[in-house]
Amino acid sequence: MKGHLKSMSTTKNVSIVFYKGTGTLAEKLIRMWTKSPFSHCEFRRSDGLYHSNDRFRFISRTQEMHLDQSDWEICDIFLPSEIVDRVERRQIRKNGSKYDWMGIVFSQVFRLGIHDKKRWFCSKSNADDLLYAYRLMKRIGKSEYRSFIDELSLIADIPIQNFSPEKLYQTVKKIAS
Repeated sequence: MKGHLKSMSTTKNVSIVFYKGTGTLAEKLIRMWTKSPFSHCEFRRSDGLYHSNDRFRFISRTQEMHLDQSDWEICDIFLPSEIVDRVERRQIRKNGSKYDWMGIVFSQVFRLGIHDKKRWFCSKSNADDLLYAYRLMKRIGKSEYRSFIDELSLIADIPIQNFSPEKLYQTVKKIAS
């Protein structure tokens, strides 16, 4: 977000963090397919916990993680506190959701846009969280949300199932700058 928004006392910092470490064979294949240094992403919540689909157990979860800073690219985003609180409550409801294999195959590999609306993969889930924040602020319609809405509108331009870690990184970098 722009500098003046970062200083608002009514904002919270969240981040989307992108994995660029050595990784597994599957992660190397993801990088090769997407032509990207990133194979996974996480939503770092305002409470310091991380939410995404576990890249080893393939289930949506919120958990504590200790990141090796050299293995992750961090993109900070500032949002209104009450919006972050609602996004984070919604993330808890996602916990336990299964992996969206259909979305991986038919949105990422074959790029047909087909996915399961109740299942997640990492970048789809993270994009969904930001899209939820965007839609929530638009629905509430407070004038002080205008700058945040404008910044997050980049997320609304792409169907969430079409976000790979690389595509999400490119979008979030524009939001976070």
